[in-house]
Amino acid sequence: MTPDDYSKASVTSLLRSLDKKRVTSLDLVEFAITRIENTDKSGLALNAITGLFADEARTAASNSDEKRASGAPLGKLEGIPILIKDNIDVAGWPTTAGSVTLEGIIARHDAPLITRLRQEGAILLGKTAMHELAAGITGASSLTGFTQNALLPGYSPGGSSSGSAVAVAAGYVPLAIGTDTAGSVRIPAAFNNLYGLRGTRGSIVMEGIVPLSPTQDIAGPLVRKAEDLQLAAGILSGDPIAHFEGNINAGLLEGWFTGTTPENTDIRDLITQAADEITRHAGKMSRVEFPGLEQRVNEANVIAYEFAESLEQLLTLRTEAKFKSLKAIYESKLFHPQLEAVFKNRAFHKGTSSNEYAQALEIQKQLYGDFERFFAENGINVLIYPVIRNPPVKIGQLQEGSNALLSAVTGAPALSIPVGFTKNGFPVGMELLALKDNENVLIKAASVFNQYRS
Repeated sequence: MTPDDYSKASVTSLLRSLDKKRVTSLDLVEFAITRIENTDKSGLALNAITGLFADEARTAASNSDEKRASGAPLGKLEGIPILIKDNIDVAGWPTTAGSVTLEGIIARHDAPLITRLRQEGAILLGKTAMHELAAGITGASSLTGFTQNALLPGYSPGGSSSGSAVAVAAGYVPLAIGTDTAGSVRIPAAFNNLYGLRGTRGSIVMEGIVPLSPTQDIAGPLVRKAEDLQLAAGILSGDPIAHFEGNINAGLLEGWFTGTTPENTDIRDLITQAADEITRHAGKMSRVEFPGLEQRVNEANVIAYEFAESLEQLLTLRTEAKFKSLKAIYESKLFHPQLEAVFKNRAFHKGTSSNEYAQALEIQKQLYGDFERFFAENGINVLIYPVIRNPPVKIGQLQEGSNALLSAVTGAPALSIPVGFTKNGFPVGMELLALKDNENVLIKAASVFNQYRS
């Protein structure tokens, strides 16, 4: 195997190569380190990595190779290099969540999902850059500046799991872990031509992760190949994802394609063609409308209510934290300038004791119930629409057009699938949403598309 082969490979194919002794885990780690050093740390400056722990990774890889050689039982990710978003605790490593105000915080313990990844034999290489405190989707950070899109230098990579997506798209690792509160896995997946999965609310333990909104936060995998989704999702949740044997009966959500520019038209055409491709081979498609949906989704969003309180609870427990609240962070003015408005709004927000917060939670509950009825009435098990209605903006600009909040407020699983590029070369992500605990429906749809895409 060559370094170039590694940079394009899936987790599944690398595991086969390891089993057949075509490559060692230490080889894979060296490929990854060299690629990171030659790309992220070079003049290309993707700014995707906040910490690289090369010696620790080499030791773990050597131990994994010895384990494989001895015939000992192997983990499901045995010997595979991965990267971790920098809001997730890895024992002995900094947890900065993309902010200089969290510098000095060193994780005492692995987050439970890190423990699970280690148990399955994954080799942890380091931490990835992110939009500061996960509070946005452009990759702005006081710690690293702007992360660059792996495919389109000078353009936004999406966020907040910016570095995780860029790391996979740039060939550093075949799998990276992000978190998603309102699209933070799926938007960077869409902008970097990857698959990004947000699972059912509550399916992944979120202890040991810097919170944005505990109600809506969830970790998720970013991969470049559909064949890796089932494995990655099952490991993160701790429950194997069963194969779905039924048809994909999809509803194309007409009202969630907006805009009249050539890019908007390309996005619509690519997603419609992809949906046709999937359902032609594995089911049927209909065009559906859900009046008033966008307003209800926005009213159900609880990030602003939960952000300051949940962050303060965490920082109070981290004795080494220099700032103990979002208000203190805001008053320090040490954050990235693009965060000024959102930090000001949320640092002084009325919070979870307000009647409005209770109302938003009730809207979430009602909206999911309405979705169950909507799916039944329309005879669908998947809803399809763009992850984001607009292409990535240039670095430094604000991004608009996200549809990804729908999954976050309903708690339903959603998957971003790469469906091609606009005529101007912008990658397009198609979002598929299913009812709770139906990740396997989404993964089958991705598999069918990957098999039959032209």
